[in-house]
Amino acid sequence: MSQTNEKKGIKLLHKPPKGKLSALCLVFLWIALWNSVFQLLEITHIMPHEGLRLVNWAFFMTVAVFFLQEELTYKERFWYTLCGGAVGLLLAACVGLGKGFFVNLGLPELAATCVPLVTIIGVLILTRPFLPMFFNDVGFVYLICSFINKKTMLADLPSHLLSLVLGSIILNLGATGIILLYRKQMAKKRAKQN
Repeated sequence: MSQTNEKKGIKLLHKPPKGKLSALCLVFLWIALWNSVFQLLEITHIMPHEGLRLVNWAFFMTVAVFFLQEELTYKERFWYTLCGGAVGLLLAACVGLGKGFFVNLGLPELAATCVPLVTIIGVLILTRPFLPMFFNDVGFVYLICSFINKKTMLADLPSHLLSLVLGSIILNLGATGIILLYRKQMAKKRAKQN
């Protein structure tokens, strides 16, 4: 193996850039704080369990997909997460409606689910190059996760959308603010040292 190939090999362990780990620890504390608040609201029954409510997975999934999109700026990540997640939830609702339609036509349940699901996945794949902010990996994640409890997906669609929006605003904008403030503080500290 030549020296150039060795340098291009896969590294299993990376040293993060200076300050990145500290910023991510602060973001983790932000998420843990909101998770505690969310659980406290659940335990004390302050948060409603019927009607319009926050859906735990849809709320917290926003921050996971936000940080998976490393090639985008923070502003792009916010909009790609919000728009892609909303499209994914709406497409999941379309699959549910399509299933009902095909069951009424006499198709077995599995086929009645697969026909609209494959169609919707095709729509996601084929429209991505034209509208990447709306048809992206985040939409795919929300589409698939919506099937965890597909029986209530259609009825809870407004709650899922509300959870996506609030999760994006609270968790992602909060995390972005923490990172940007931390970077600003680190830059000031470096400027003082020089």
